[in-house]
Amino acid sequence: MSAPARILLCHDYYVQPGGENTVFDTQVRGLRERGHTVTVYTRHNDEIAGMGPLARASLLVEAHDSRRTRREITALVEKDRSEVAIVQNVFPLISPSVYDVLQRRGIRVLQAVYNYRLVSPAGELFSRGEICERSLGGNYLHCVARRCYRGSAVMSAWYASILGLHRRRRTFARLIDCFLVPDAFMANKLSEGGLPAERMQPIVSPFFVREHAPSETHDGYVAFVGRLVAHKGVRTLIEAARLAGPNCRVVLVGTGELEGEVRARIARDGLDGRVRLLGPRWGDELRTIVRGAAAVAIPSEWYDNLPLVLCQANASGKPVLASRINGIPEYVHDGENGFLFEPGDARGLARLMDRIVGMPSAEYAAIARSSRTFAERSLDFDAHYATLSAAISRLRATA
Repeated sequence: MSAPARILLCHDYYVQPGGENTVFDTQVRGLRERGHTVTVYTRHNDEIAGMGPLARASLLVEAHDSRRTRREITALVEKDRSEVAIVQNVFPLISPSVYDVLQRRGIRVLQAVYNYRLVSPAGELFSRGEICERSLGGNYLHCVARRCYRGSAVMSAWYASILGLHRRRRTFARLIDCFLVPDAFMANKLSEGGLPAERMQPIVSPFFVREHAPSETHDGYVAFVGRLVAHKGVRTLIEAARLAGPNCRVVLVGTGELEGEVRARIARDGLDGRVRLLGPRWGDELRTIVRGAAAVAIPSEWYDNLPLVLCQANASGKPVLASRINGIPEYVHDGENGFLFEPGDARGLARLMDRIVGMPSAEYAAIARSSRTFAERSLDFDAHYATLSAAISRLRATA
């Protein structure tokens, strides 16, 4: 862009730490490093736990259109004179009312999209153990009937009512100028859900490659980093560990609803020495685990768009073993920065695990260097910023 912009960034932090919270923080840092005046407006969903009965009852309405957001965003943009805004998560505390305030103030809006909540109440297009696109057409009663949001009909109905209201108002289609999506696959799905295809901008997620030291050696294990849930392919990974050769070990980093099942499976199949559950790990400890791995497994069985762990793995010089599903093949190139297998194919994953762990050191060093090079070229904040700055310049030119 021709000159540093005054940018407002908005995000409603999730209670559970994860990729979306991380990329928001990275976005803030990266834009400030490049000289932009950045104003941040955030809420945190852990506020809900401290609310009394009256506040919680009020939230049921405020999540549709928040008076607090309208008041605070208005005061903020009047003070800081932001030119553009990058909005990430608005549910449930900020609410979609933020878009109306920004539009009325003449502020162009870019929406950073990392899930499907703009077109589906549950946000995942995954229900009852399978990919589910029933809500894409706008009938959110499917979500309520199937209890897609946290297994609760009440919570599903609440989110369905929020999205239903704003779909009727065409809030997202009318008031968002550019949708920043991680891949073309997501762009197509959002378009199928009624959002304007011409405003989709594929862009790599904010990420600093420099924070991850590469390694051309490994300690003989394949790492999994993420929630232990069905749609992340955890069951497929454990079966692959059972099928893989005796020299292949698996380390799981994270927790989730399948943890008990995984522990029982490890005991039942005699995998105690082959599969380890480490629980959640963050920061330098996580970087050390990834750096010591032969590869990082991403056995997704849902529309998992550019998982942050893919960026972390390649930046550490680690190839990924990933499902050939949704937008993942747009970032994983066989033999360059990883290998692809069919979703749910435990035998295919096991073969790749054996291959990478048993790879001669010179061959492994070559794919490690290639993975790091791919990260530097395609996954770093510089790549993100080049696309983002061009999008902002276009919006500023038409303001």
